[in-house]
Amino acid sequence: MQTNAMQIKEKLEQIYPDINKFRLDLEVSFDQDKNAWIAKFKKGEHNLATHLEPQDVDACIEGKECYHLGIQLGQFIRNYCEGGEECRL
Repeated sequence: MQTNAMQIKEKLEQIYPDINKFRLDLEVSFDQDKNAWIAKFKKGEHNLATHLEPQDVDACIEGKECYHLGIQLGQFIRNYCEGGEECRL
């Protein structure tokens, strides 16, 4: 499967509506040196980058849950969004 960054971003936004709910900036790119996709989240001055293995990304695009990213995204939201000023709706 030939996956591209836009497909991954759209799928992640679909699976994790908190990305748009909290207006998190999301960038997805492929790192050739690490042979992994990199998802970068940003809100205000706070940043999180997480590596996604190609097989995990393919599983995500095929409609399976992106477990690894869910953990990272959940931690980012807990740290900077829930109850904080950064992600005030």
